[in-house]
Amino acid sequence: MKKVKAITTVLVLTTALLIGGCGASKTDQAPGTQTPAAASQKVSEVKIYKGVGQTANFRVGPGELFSINYVTASALFDQDGKIIDIYFDALEVMSPNDTEHVGVPKFSGWPGQAAYLTAAANTNETAIKELENWKSKRERGDKNYGLNWSEQINNYQKFMKGKTVAEIEQWFAKYTSDLNGRPLTEKSSKPEDVAKYAKLTADEKKALESDVTSGSTISLKDGHGDYIGALKKAYQNKAEVTVPVK
Repeated sequence: MKKVKAITTVLVLTTALLIGGCGASKTDQAPGTQTPAAASQKVSEVKIYKGVGQTANFRVGPGELFSINYVTASALFDQDGKIIDIYFDALEVMSPNDTEHVGVPKFSGWPGQAAYLTAAANTNETAIKELENWKSKRERGDKNYGLNWSEQINNYQKFMKGKTVAEIEQWFAKYTSDLNGRPLTEKSSKPEDVAKYAKLTADEKKALESDVTSGSTISLKDGHGDYIGALKKAYQNKAEVTVPVK
């Protein structure tokens, strides 16, 4: 919410400057009188749209390891549907037999039921405590994932600004792997990815490297979460925000 308020404030101030001008000199005038410009000044409005979208998916494997991934997208759009600002976060909840990720959110099962595999069964108290300790990927921090997840998702957010959701979907369909949702690169090894990358022009490959793959290689839609779907839902759920300015 702080981020949304800050952006809205910037929009109001910017629009006010554009409409009212800046640096106007002050002149002496009798109390209660108005200059012609002040008298003709009218209140106008700036309309933007805000929306929040979520997607959830169940990841099977590897082996007997399972996880639930819940992605949230909070976005601002202009009147043409272009993204003014976008912010992603994700909650990854693992099955209790996970031993690789220290501190990752886990769910051991409902109180009164047998826990999964060798995990201890939950009581009311342990279930409450377990959920209280859940943290999103941004809250947990990159060090817990062994990669610069936040930097990469922030790079995607920067790339998406100024584009519509339809344009992002078209880009995703053309420039990412149909197998894992990751951006195509010259290092792609799967035959399907190699063939798809080969269809891009030299300029398209250069733009892809400059805009995305130099800073982001993680998937935008795979078993770890559907960010494209969350963005699309944010746009579908958008609500008008009218900001009065002079």
